[in-house]
Amino acid sequence: MITPALEEKLAKYIKGCDCELYDIVMLKEFNQDILRIYITSKEGITLDKCQEVSNLISPLLDVEVPIASKYILEVSSPGIERVLKKPSHFALSLGERVEVKMMDKTILEGVLQECDDEGFVIDSQKIPYSQTKKVKTIFQW
Repeated sequence: MITPALEEKLAKYIKGCDCELYDIVMLKEFNQDILRIYITSKEGITLDKCQEVSNLISPLLDVEVPIASKYILEVSSPGIERVLKKPSHFALSLGERVEVKMMDKTILEGVLQECDDEGFVIDSQKIPYSQTKKVKTIFQW
């Protein structure tokens, strides 16, 4: 639903608030459509920062989002345990512990050491993105 051109505009707006666009997710919770925008920043994400970004991008979304139904806009941090989908997500998570669910249902766990456009390395094992089903950071208390 969000076009690449709109995603690029959103990224520019968000960058103006000293943040980076992490991800955009459209989901349904309790029969309500939710457009969730995840943002990151080296300084961390506060509720005030989420509100600032929401106030900035809301008028743009009112005009440009091709969603027929009413929706709720949520701006949030991706959280301490977050799904890694894009090479940029992996780059932001270097040095963190990750759980990898492979296409063959194997589950691996280790420290994310390197990444590039083709795949990533955990505990000296190179894993192509194409062989993974889901990768997420994990936090150990």
